[in-house]
Amino acid sequence: MTKRTLHLQLLLFFALLLALVVISVHFLRPLFKPAMFRIVTCKCDLCKDAAAPVDSTGMLDDLNDIQLEHAQIGGLKHTFDTDSDFQAALDSLLTNDVLIYVEDCRYFKVDELHHSHPYLVPAAVNLLKDIGVEFQKRLKSNHLKAYRFMLTSMLRTDESQHKLKRYNSNATSESAHRYGTTFDITYNQFLDGDNPVYPPKVRTIFTQTLIAMRLQCRFLIKREIHQSCFHITVVVCKPGLPVTEKVS
Repeated sequence: MTKRTLHLQLLLFFALLLALVVISVHFLRPLFKPAMFRIVTCKCDLCKDAAAPVDSTGMLDDLNDIQLEHAQIGGLKHTFDTDSDFQAALDSLLTNDVLIYVEDCRYFKVDELHHSHPYLVPAAVNLLKDIGVEFQKRLKSNHLKAYRFMLTSMLRTDESQHKLKRYNSNATSESAHRYGTTFDITYNQFLDGDNPVYPPKVRTIFTQTLIAMRLQCRFLIKREIHQSCFHITVVVCKPGLPVTEKVS
């Protein structure tokens, strides 16, 4: 083997190695994304100043049409037809704080997602953390462990929504999940550390947490029986009100 051939082989090897590193960084970057993001929030009385009408109620039975209206106002301005379209736009959406990657934290765990993607708009991420804080306060006041809840669905494309319909006849074509404002939380399972548990008292406390926050018009919610989950869409303030910015 000549020195020239050896040099060419080495160059080819390092070129292939560099290509693998670039591909890995692109697809695995969300897994290592630092938990630092900018959230712009509006502190308003949502029962009076929401971007779309919402009434204070303790009933966890908000209709899909109402959730869809709020999702279209508070979420992505352009939804995605296919998963590949979404992946192609993802870097820009993350860089511009349009979406935030949602990962496990002290308040919740993200389940293995088959028909959605672990991303939400900043207002929905802020809501998730507020639910977690309030839930932990109520657990502590009842002298219980710091159980976490489980997220089972988040942002969907048209493609992933159509795939879901094959398994779930209740899934609609026009879903609030397409706007990044909406997530599902199972009410059948909680986590003690990383261990799944099924304590009825914890489920009751979690439901009470959601009722209290629904009375404040923080979100719209539907208790779905067949999927054993709470389907939740964030409510945002109307435009033009003062906002605050924080890094979380």
